[in-house]
Amino acid sequence: MQVDPRTVARDIFGVVDELFPHLTPGAVNNFNSRIIEVDFGESPENFIASSKLQKALLFELAYSVAEILLSELPIDWDRCLSMAIERQRSFFDAKVSRSLEDPDKTAALMVGTNLAHWLVLQSSANGNVLNSGPFIPGLEWIASGRGDFSIAESLIEVKCTAKKFSSADFRQVSIYWLMSYAAALEGRGEEWREFTLFNPRRGEFLTMKFDNLLSSIAGGRTKLEILQLFHSLVGSRAHSQ
Repeated sequence: MQVDPRTVARDIFGVVDELFPHLTPGAVNNFNSRIIEVDFGESPENFIASSKLQKALLFELAYSVAEILLSELPIDWDRCLSMAIERQRSFFDAKVSRSLEDPDKTAALMVGTNLAHWLVLQSSANGNVLNSGPFIPGLEWIASGRGDFSIAESLIEVKCTAKKFSSADFRQVSIYWLMSYAAALEGRGEEWREFTLFNPRRGEFLTMKFDNLLSSIAGGRTKLEILQLFHSLVGSRAHSQ
């Protein structure tokens, strides 16, 4: 059975701890000190607190709103809800809601608008096309997957928590980079060079080169050494199952 790459990053801690031993709370705090704030005006927090939707589903709804806005189509709430449920079911158990209340729509619209607006600005600033759902190649028992967005060789992952970025967020982008690096060496794709974590709820983002991230968390290993260790870890896990 193949496992989604974000599941590897989220749940199989031993693998990531071995690969990136210096991804510690102190390192995460240091990375977060580089966060850039974006002023979107009114905060959505009051509407988020009033929403009775499961929070994970609410933010998938906001993500769906952003996708519709980026497509320059009118908001269809039934369609947005269907998209949100389908997306969440890919990774978690969704608590299905048959209808949306005003606070649900307002919160999702505010967060989704923030996301869409920021993505358009980033694409314009870079002079490159914004891609939705960039392909994340698989490796051995780890399935292929999809990221959130990308611009050229820069991966963009969206986080909608009330807190700053966590070690889990950096684990996720690190695994995504590693999968891309393996694919690039095998002629199956391109290596991600940079990543951005963006929180449209808090209006915060953090951009780093993967080389800089790896120099901080990989314990002095080269990229090839990280990949070789990864192969040995995933191979050992496959044999033990």
